[in-house]
Amino acid sequence: MERMELPEARQHHVLETLQMWKHALPDTRSAVLPPNTQHPNPLVIADSVVASVFAPGAICSLDKESGRLQWVYRLDGYGGSCLSHAGGRIYAKSSRTVYCLDAASGHPYWQFSPRPTGRETTYSFPTIHGDRVFFGDRAGVFHCLDARSGAQIWAQQVSTGKNNQVNSTAAISSDLVVVGSNDAVVAAYDIQTGRGAWMQSTDGPCITELLVQEEKIFAATAASIYVLDGSTGETHLKRNWQNMDVHSFTRCPASIVVVLKPTGARTSQPSSHSSSGPPQIIAFSGSTEMFRVDAAEFIVGIRFDDDSGLIFESRLDGIGIIDPSTGHRLHNIYSQNDVVGYGLVDVDGGRIYAMDMDRNMYCLRCPTNQVGVAA
Repeated sequence: MERMELPEARQHHVLETLQMWKHALPDTRSAVLPPNTQHPNPLVIADSVVASVFAPGAICSLDKESGRLQWVYRLDGYGGSCLSHAGGRIYAKSSRTVYCLDAASGHPYWQFSPRPTGRETTYSFPTIHGDRVFFGDRAGVFHCLDARSGAQIWAQQVSTGKNNQVNSTAAISSDLVVVGSNDAVVAAYDIQTGRGAWMQSTDGPCITELLVQEEKIFAATAASIYVLDGSTGETHLKRNWQNMDVHSFTRCPASIVVVLKPTGARTSQPSSHSSSGPPQIIAFSGSTEMFRVDAAEFIVGIRFDDDSGLIFESRLDGIGIIDPSTGHRLHNIYSQNDVVGYGLVDVDGGRIYAMDMDRNMYCLRCPTNQVGVAA
């Protein structure tokens, strides 16, 4: 891929000048699957940094300080775009199976496949809540498992439509678990019993992670973002933008920040900047739009980092650090070598942990310690 023009930013940094260590993952063809959740990949867990590798599917753990490889666990299919950690255990997935591994050693505690003979049965990423694990499958079934044993507690058929896959990642709202379906519905179930609580129609498939803010559920389709009442499913607000599609979004303390791309635009193709204009980043709270600015090309995803109070942007051509109150890019990090793309990063102790789409994991010095202040 040809060198891309750098996006506008207050400061630009060559990745190699921030690099504290770099590790090339073994036997890897393609490390990063584009995210449809807010979970970083890799993920810092205690003294380790752990990653879900796409192809061939694997979970890898590296020492956080040195980048030394600690263990590798091979999966039975393509790896997911992220993983979770709770109670010393890692919860991850392949395209067929949900796994529970020991975070320190990679020892498997259990695995669950909704249809063991299926080729690719599971695109939904597991949500962990207390002693339960929730995920959907491509047959339209939403599963609740025991987090310790992997035993199924309950399962519900979300819909029976022609395209009824449950590929989204669920959210927890009080005593309900809420999930989206490709059949253009969002459904809520009682966490304990699996009893259906409510169902709401949408204007298209909901395949990304649902987010929760102040007892409201935020669900995205390609065209719109819905703000739903967590208890009843009532639509409080529906936001859409003419000639623009919802590419990714993140929850910030005071707003929802959305990346919009011209309808039909592809991340891997340069934009023609037609009449619909360039990609945009917008923020809204309720019916109030807080800002709208032009976005960078080739955005893979964004996520808000609670500790730093900043948005971290992952792109095919680098990593951006964005002020969530204005949408302005404070810092742009790019490699002086090949353009390879990056997954959603994790931030810990003033360092950025990243993985590129080739096979490299990085520990980088974070160039900012608070909004707008360079380290």
